[in-house]
Amino acid sequence: MIAKRKFTCRESENTDFTTDHVVARLRQRLQDARARGFKVRMEVLEDEQASWCVIAGVLTLFVDLSQTAAEQLRQVEETLNGYQSGLSQNTDQKVSLGLPQDDLGKRAA
Repeated sequence: MIAKRKFTCRESENTDFTTDHVVARLRQRLQDARARGFKVRMEVLEDEQASWCVIAGVLTLFVDLSQTAAEQLRQVEETLNGYQSGLSQNTDQKVSLGLPQDDLGKRAA
């Protein structure tokens, strides 16, 4: 019985550690996004997908507040990886075609 109680206590501590770790990673990725020039907007997006766009010339990253920290982290990582991939792909295409490089992104209406 005593060992079982200790195990239960450790399991709870591990869950808290994992949650803290996810939150710390989310904060780090948001800091990385800001360092890349993104303005981070944390909002309840309802039916919209977390993504990025350019608003008045400013890269803006949207994070859905209605999601868990783990889901927010996944969305931020996917968005930043997609942005970086698109940026690299666009640059490679323009360099091979000899075209001037311009802003990459979705433009807000």
